[in-house]
Amino acid sequence: MIKNFLSLVFKSARYRPLRSWLTITGVVIGVMLVVVIFALSSGVKNILSTMLQSFGSELVFVLPGKETNPIAGLFGGQRFEEDDLMALGKIPGVEFVAPADVAVMNVELGGEKKSSMVHGIPWEPFQKIFRLSQGVRVRDGVYPTRDDSREIMLGQLAADKLFKRPVRVGDEIIIKSKRMLVVGIFGPMGSQEDDNSFFISLDTFHALTGQEAGAMSAFVKIDRGADIDLVSRQIKFELSKQEVVRDFSVLTPNRVNQLAGNILGVVEFVLFMIAVVSLVVGAVGIMNTMYTSVLERTRHIGIMKAVGASRESILSLFLIEAGIIGLIGGVMGIVLGLAVAFGIGIIAGNFGIEGLFSFAALDVFELFVVLVITFITGILAGFFPARTAARLEPAEALRYE
Repeated sequence: MIKNFLSLVFKSARYRPLRSWLTITGVVIGVMLVVVIFALSSGVKNILSTMLQSFGSELVFVLPGKETNPIAGLFGGQRFEEDDLMALGKIPGVEFVAPADVAVMNVELGGEKKSSMVHGIPWEPFQKIFRLSQGVRVRDGVYPTRDDSREIMLGQLAADKLFKRPVRVGDEIIIKSKRMLVVGIFGPMGSQEDDNSFFISLDTFHALTGQEAGAMSAFVKIDRGADIDLVSRQIKFELSKQEVVRDFSVLTPNRVNQLAGNILGVVEFVLFMIAVVSLVVGAVGIMNTMYTSVLERTRHIGIMKAVGASRESILSLFLIEAGIIGLIGGVMGIVLGLAVAFGIGIIAGNFGIEGLFSFAALDVFELFVVLVITFITGILAGFFPARTAARLEPAEALRYE
């Protein structure tokens, strides 16, 4: 019985291939989006976790702006007084404080000018952060030793890709008509933004920008074994005394992970709703196709009933056909979704973001659930057309033109 049903279903699809494939396409798009979300979300979470681990569990980030949206504060132009930040070093449990600043500047090498991010950092504390917390290594050259020297370090992409020729240790970079000596080039730092950046001392940064002493943000290194949550609350209390930056964020690694997870959750929800809408559109397409199929095969239904086919058999035939359309769309959507996720992973890898997609990280059960859902969606979409076909009277069906 099932074999005969399947034979009839595939014969019906061959008679109207364009309509069948257009209907399947609606399902494919929705399933593809769902699979891309599943395939990349775990990779994004792993990358975030790896980046946080690379910074270490003993760093607290101080930024302008509300904690719910600290990134907006970085673009608001607010700056802490350097004395207010350095006062945090007196809090019990704080090992040292490293103020940091950043700006977009024009950098020049051999007459070729580019616009890039330039970070101002105090060399000694950041050398400790890079070596002990991040594990960032110097690929070529050395760390600068003096904050009053015009020395500069580059991320690996800034050194290798930004200019027509690679930058080497000993070259001179010109920033705002000031010549800077390249003394070191970092290895991979874990993010494309940092790998494309230039690093100078905070004192030199102030001299180039003309800004007074101060910083946009700070890294606070916590003593090993200290209660990081308790220290972060003390940092908040101390910063609440200053009046320059009224809204600020004090972020521990766990809080950063939580905020990133919340943002990712919102993005996943929006994409999932888009995928649901696509599946609903696909279901409507299946329903429309099945209604049309019932009209086109009314005489065939009458013949089947005349030779003894029951209502249940007719109902099952059209439900199976609708379910198979949904199932084919599910299989194609999964294959296409994995291909898209794989392509995104390759592109991200070329930009220095490794591990965004991995076949080993896929959850086969989730993919199976997607197939079951598409099959059920097809059956539900085809239920009313199938019921209409099952209720046709044989005599009326045979007279249908």
